[in-house]
Amino acid sequence: PSVLRRYRLAPVATQPPVPWRAMFNRLLGGLGRVLIFSGLVLLLFVGFQLWGTTLYESSEQGALADTLARDVLGDDASDPSTVDVSAHLAKVDPTTVDPEPAPPEGEPGGFIRIARIGLQDRMFVEGVTKADLRKGPGHYPGTPMPGQPGNASIAGHRTTYGAPFNRIDELLPGDRIEVFTRQGRFVYEAIPVEPPPEGRAYVEQGAGWFSVRPGDAWVIDPSDRNLLTLTACHPKYSARQRIIVKAKLVTDAAPAAPTTTTTTPSAGGGDRD
Repeated sequence: PSVLRRYRLAPVATQPPVPWRAMFNRLLGGLGRVLIFSGLVLLLFVGFQLWGTTLYESSEQGALADTLARDVLGDDASDPSTVDVSAHLAKVDPTTVDPEPAPPEGEPGGFIRIARIGLQDRMFVEGVTKADLRKGPGHYPGTPMPGQPGNASIAGHRTTYGAPFNRIDELLPGDRIEVFTRQGRFVYEAIPVEPPPEGRAYVEQGAGWFSVRPGDAWVIDPSDRNLLTLTACHPKYSARQRIIVKAKLVTDAAPAAPTTTTTTPSAGGGDRD
């Protein structure tokens, strides 16, 4: 027999693992799996917030645009996606149209265009509930429709569901805001921040905007001036305040139906948008 067979090495004796050490290793392994799973769930949630909500809003915007085109053009809107509704509405004389009440909640009221912040023809709906604002900007029920006398008011998200008012804090006095409704095309100009009413206060203030607490409904109160009030959550990713931009109507107003303001300023019902 070979030397290797004659002088085999004896196996090295190993001690059995200590029970508490084995338990500790199992706990660490379980904790690691939980953390990995939690990270994946968080990643999916963030992805939905950034991209999933935008895809949903884009789909809703298309449906709203088709509905408005059919309402405005009737039988001429056989393929609404090919029709320039803004060109048609720009020809409407708002001084000769009939009074127009707000549409039913969730239905399209028109669209808004703000060149300064890159907002192009975003459909807005009637209502400011969470469901409404997932479709796009929402018109506050009880306030005049844009283009009508008084303080028309619109809310929008800043970071989710298309983030239509993401850059609202960049608006400066004099910037134009165009709004198209069934009554025509209306042009507003952002105005400088004015002192708050007596007994009221701003939380923060910029060149063309100010912020208030979520319950400060006075920002959408009726006015004897023809204004447009835009609201959104502030700061971004928080619902602690509401950012407000005011603009004045610089084109002719359209006749209005009676309204009563009852809604509290919000953007998504207090969502961190």
